[in-house]
This record gives sequence, structure tokens and C-alpha cells, in this order.
Amino acid sequence: MKGCVFAGTFDPISKGHEYVVNKCLEIFDKVVIAVGVNVNKKPMFSLEQRIDLIKAVFDGEDRVEVKSFDGMLVDFMKENNLAFTVRGIRDVKDYEYENKMAQYNVDLYPEITSVFIPTPASLGYVSSSGIRNVIDLKGDFNPFVPKKALPLLKEIIDKK
Repeated sequence: MKGCVFAGTFDPISKGHEYVVNKCLEIFDKVVIAVGVNVNKKPMFSLEQRIDLIKAVFDGEDRVEVKSFDGMLVDFMKENNLAFTVRGIRDVKDYEYENKMAQYNVDLYPEITSVFIPTPASLGYVSSSGIRNVIDLKGDFNPFVPKKALPLLKEIIDKK
């Protein structure tokens, strides 16, 4: 069984993230969505909330597993016996950054293969940070978030 890891903070999950995972499901038997705990970031949503939102989007898809991790992605991949990591690419800037990270990862874990999935132009500007800005300004974030995550996201925001 070939599995892959799609890692990120997912704060919150976006339609771009959903697109990448769905493309992964066309290629791989299993997708592990690894929700990172990054001490350098102050997420808007708790780790539990981010995981719940992702699970809501992929509810019923038994080939998607959601896990959290802290530390280095390559260590998480070694622990979970996975060699493929997938990164969504929106533009040239994303590619340049992700390509550099892929080179570091190969040095740290020679078995790793990085797979880049370009998002369609219609999602090229969508980012979690942009969604957080829309939420902060009390705007309509519905166009940027997967439909299955909207009820839970609205519930979480209403409680804040």
C-alpha cells in the first residue's frame, strides 16, 4: 500500500487543501494529513479544532487519516513508515520554498520523495492566513472553506 503525508498547520483547512488531498486520493492508497504544531506560529484555532475541521471534510473517506505531529516532518514520516510527502503549489514562490525544503528533507531522510501538486488558478490566491483575515474582519469566508467544514467552523467562531 502506497501512502503519503500532506502536512501543514491547516489553520483553518481551505478549499486548496481539500483539492490537494482529493488529488492525493487519485494517486495514493492512503493519505495521512499531518497537522503540525509549530511553536513559531500562533494559530487562530486549537489543534483539536483544526483536526475536527479536517475530519469533517473527509468524513466517510476511510483512506484519509488525520494525525498531529510536532518536530520535524521527516521524523514523523519515519515513525509512520511513509516515504512520500505531498505539497500543494499555488505559484512560483511556493515552488521555490517547497523545492528547498524538499532538498533538506532528502538529506535528512534519503528515502523521501516529494510530490508537488499545483492548484488550479481559481484557488491560487486562497490561503489559511487570508481566510483568518476574512474571519477577523467578520467577512464572508464561505467561498474559501470546504462546504463540509462550514457548519463546524461557524460554530467554533460563534463560540469565540
